[in-house]
Amino acid sequence: MPLAVSARFEEGTKQILHGVNGRLRPKHLIAIMGPSGAGKSTLLDVLSGYRTTGVGGAIFINGRGRIMKKFKKMSCYIQQDDRLQGLLTVGENMTIAADLKLPTKMDKYEKGEVIEDILTNLGLYEHINTRGAQLSGGQRKRLSIALELINNPLVMFLDEPTTGLDSSSCTQVVQLCRSLAHQGRTIVCTIHQPSASLFAFFDQVYVLAAGNCLYQGTTRNLVPYVNEAGLPCPIYHNPADYIIELACGEYGEDKISVLRTKAENGKSLQWFDDHETIPTMEILRKRYPLSVMREQDSNTGEEETPQSNQRSVLIRRGFLKAKRDSTMTHLRLIVNVVVGLMLGTLFINAGNEGSRVLDNYNLLFAILMHHMMSPMMLTILTFPSEMSILLKEHFNRWYSLGSYYISITVVDLPISIISCAIFSVIVYLMSSQPLDIARFAMFFAISLYTVLVAQSFGLMIGAIFNVVNGTFLGPTLSVPMMMFAGFGVTLRDLPPYLAWGSYISYLRYGLEGYIGAIYGLDRPTLDCNQAKYCHYRYPRTFLKEIAMSPNMFWWDILALTVTLFVLRTAAFLLLKWKLRAVR
Repeated sequence: MPLAVSARFEEGTKQILHGVNGRLRPKHLIAIMGPSGAGKSTLLDVLSGYRTTGVGGAIFINGRGRIMKKFKKMSCYIQQDDRLQGLLTVGENMTIAADLKLPTKMDKYEKGEVIEDILTNLGLYEHINTRGAQLSGGQRKRLSIALELINNPLVMFLDEPTTGLDSSSCTQVVQLCRSLAHQGRTIVCTIHQPSASLFAFFDQVYVLAAGNCLYQGTTRNLVPYVNEAGLPCPIYHNPADYIIELACGEYGEDKISVLRTKAENGKSLQWFDDHETIPTMEILRKRYPLSVMREQDSNTGEEETPQSNQRSVLIRRGFLKAKRDSTMTHLRLIVNVVVGLMLGTLFINAGNEGSRVLDNYNLLFAILMHHMMSPMMLTILTFPSEMSILLKEHFNRWYSLGSYYISITVVDLPISIISCAIFSVIVYLMSSQPLDIARFAMFFAISLYTVLVAQSFGLMIGAIFNVVNGTFLGPTLSVPMMMFAGFGVTLRDLPPYLAWGSYISYLRYGLEGYIGAIYGLDRPTLDCNQAKYCHYRYPRTFLKEIAMSPNMFWWDILALTVTLFVLRTAAFLLLKWKLRAVR
C-alpha cells in the first residue's frame, strides 16, 4: 500500500513544512529523521491524519486521494508517550482492546488466541499478569504496539518509539517494527539520532531539515547519495549522525540547499532500490480501480464494534479500575468517613437544640462546602491524565466519545451514592437531626445532587484545562456560587443588580433544600435545654430571619436537575471541542 505525500503545514503565521513530497513503500520500515524542530512529528501527525487544521497539499493511497474515514480503518497512530491503563494488567488491557476492536461474533476463545499470538511474538506473554504501571519502558512501548495490532492495521505510525529507552530496549523495539513491516505492513516512525546498528534496521529513511526534504531512499543508498552531492561521509562515521549534522547546518547552511535541490524536496525516487519499477500514480489507479474501493467501503461504521458493545466493555473496564484506584475510590470513601466524623463531633446534638440553631445552620453550609469541593477538585486533578488516554483511543477508533462519556457517568454514580450515603448517615445521626425517614431522604437527595453537580462542574474544567490551571479556576469560580448561596448575605439583602446571581448558584438551591428538609414540613418547636432563652426555638422565626421558604424543596430539586443536565451536556460538548481543538 504505497502512500504518496505532498504536504505543507502552517501553524499561525509560521510555515512548518515547506511543500515536501515523498513516497512511502509497502512492507517497509521507514524512518523520518531530522534535528529538533525539523518538522518530524508534524509530518507524522499530518500523515496519520491526527493533524487536520492548517494542512495543505494531498496524500494519495494506491494512487487515489486519501479518504480519512477509510484510512483510519486501516491505520493506527502510537504517540511518543505510552498512554496505557496503569491499573490494568497486560492481559486485561489486551482483552479490553480485543473486545472493542474485534468483531462481536468472535467468542472469547478466538479473541484469546489472537491476544496470545500477539503477546508471544512481542515477548510480553510472561508479563500477562503484570499491571501496566509496573512495566519497564521497553515493555510499555511493546504493549502500546500490541494493543494496536489486535485489528491488524496495514499502516502504523509511531512517534519517537525509542525515546527514553536503553540501547537494548531500542534494538528490541526497532527489530519488532521491522519484523511487523516485513509481514506486510507499512510502518513509519520518527527517530532522532539512531546508532549505526539501529539505523541499519530501517528499510527507508526520509530526512527533514527546517521543513524541507534532504533525502529519501534506502538506508544503504544514503552514503552514495551524499558522496554524489559532493559531501562525502567520513570513513567510520555513522551515516545517521552525518546526515543529521548536515541537516543542522554544522557544515554550512548552503549544504542544506544543495541536498534539498538534489532530492527535489522529496520528488526524486532514484535512491530507492529498483526505482524504475516503482509504479506511477496512473498504474496504481489501474491496479486499484474504484470497484475495489466500493467493496472496501461496505462497512460504514466509524468504530469496529456497535455502541452498545462499546458501552458494556467501557463500563466493565471502569468498574475494574475503580476497584483498584486508591484515589478515586478508596481515598474518597475514607475522606467522607473522616470528614463526617469530624463534623459530627464538632456539631454533636446541634440538630434538636433550640439554642444551637445557628450552629446547625453553619453545619448545613459546611456539609454543602464538602459536597462541592471534594468531588469537584478530585475530578479536576484526575481527569486530565485520563484525557491523554482518551485522545489516543478515540483517534484510533476504539470507541465513540458518547460511549466513553456514558461509561464514566455510569461507573462513578454508584461510588458517589455510596460515599454520599456513608457521609450523610454519620453526620445526620451524630448531629441529632430529626429522626424522620422523609426528612433524611430529602437531606440525602440534596447531598447527592450537590455532589453530582459539583462533579459535572469539575469535569467541565478538567476537560479543557490542565491540572495547574484547573486547580486555580475550580475554587475561583466556586466563590461566586458561595456568595449567592444566601449564607453570609441573605437572599433578601442581595442588591437588585446582583439578585440574578442567586438563580444560577446551585449552592443556593442546595442550602434551601437542606433548610426545607431540616426545618420544613411544619417542624414542631425545638427543645431548649442548654440555655434559658432560645430565640430560634420556633423554626418559623429562624426561617423568617434567613429569608428562606421551607416549601421550596421540589423547586430546588427541579433547579438542581436542570443545572445537572446543563453542566453534563456542557462538559460533553467541551470534551468534544477539546478532541477537535488539539488536532
